[in-house]
Amino acid sequence: MHLHRQTILGLTGYLFIGTASVLIPSIMPSITNEYQAAGLSLAAIGLIFPTRAAGSILGNLLAGVGADQVGYARMVGLASLLLAVALALAGIAHPWLLFLAAFVVISGAQGSLGTGINALTADANPQSRAAALNTLHGVYGIGAALSPLIFGYLIEQGVAWRWMLGGTALIWLVYGLVSLLLQPRQEKVAEQRPSQLFDWSMLASVPFLALFAIAFFYNGIAYSLLGWVALFMQESAGFSAFFSVSLISIFYVALTVGRFSCAAISERVGYGVTLMGLAVGIAATYPLVVLSSSGLWVAVGIFLTGLSLSGLFPTALAYGSRLFPERSGAVAGMLNVSMTLGAMIPPVWTGVIAEAWSFQAALGVNYVMVAGLLVAALYLRSVNEGR
Repeated sequence: MHLHRQTILGLTGYLFIGTASVLIPSIMPSITNEYQAAGLSLAAIGLIFPTRAAGSILGNLLAGVGADQVGYARMVGLASLLLAVALALAGIAHPWLLFLAAFVVISGAQGSLGTGINALTADANPQSRAAALNTLHGVYGIGAALSPLIFGYLIEQGVAWRWMLGGTALIWLVYGLVSLLLQPRQEKVAEQRPSQLFDWSMLASVPFLALFAIAFFYNGIAYSLLGWVALFMQESAGFSAFFSVSLISIFYVALTVGRFSCAAISERVGYGVTLMGLAVGIAATYPLVVLSSSGLWVAVGIFLTGLSLSGLFPTALAYGSRLFPERSGAVAGMLNVSMTLGAMIPPVWTGVIAEAWSFQAALGVNYVMVAGLLVAALYLRSVNEGR
């Protein structure tokens, strides 16, 4: 991985994306209190979650097509400025519908940023895509792990949540302007990128569809686990609220450590081997979370699960970018859409099954996604086009 300015730009941006991704969850109690006091129901306030998913899918799809046409650095800069404007608008928007509209743009801009930065980093490191992308997502984990502590401190100090949106908007304004200034002047997008808006052969590629499945299963397992594990541990094992929530931090620490580890080895052993090793790891460690009642073993299972899931998505991105080197933006956009679907759908069926039977049964049923990961990784290992 070469630390030239495009890579540094990507790493810096993904650190900030890690911060942005936990901003709304961190201030959600404050948002809820304000709008409930204004007469809104929890059901109305809950619309923020499907709105977030819809905006993210739209942003990823548009950025996946647009980044390959306008250039990756330019897409990152424009999406950053759009995010800054949307955050500022949300900060001053008091009517709920206006706030919700701003939030659609926030989610779309964040999705575009994620796609643009992943494509920028993959394009800047053609000989070491997996190392660069795993490092990129490791930096994201650092931002996501540290930022809630900062936001929590600011809330305790009485800083209004709208000011936090404004402060984050300022960060993205500066980052966007710097991104546009650092755009490679020699890049001739029209000559370097294919002329058609979308390469349909990508969707006809079985290896790419396997990568799409890996992205879905990865986020489906992760979000179903993170979304329900605290409640699962409190209700089934009587764990304290503090210990149950701390399991989420343990997961993110493992995710970050695993991504930096994958960055160190993936280029040497190959992308297919890396994906296969991670899939075998999750198959072996996930049952520790489902079957254990001891707090220590659950914590160990959560850590090992996070470690095994860690490099799946960055390595899948690298594999896809190597399959379609002129379509890094489209690859990142489509795989990010798959990730969003994974965050939307499996957590819902997990909740439904948990209500009908138990959380343990629900998390156990999700082993089907682990099996799907194994099948997809085994196929990609046999093809070995990502070597």
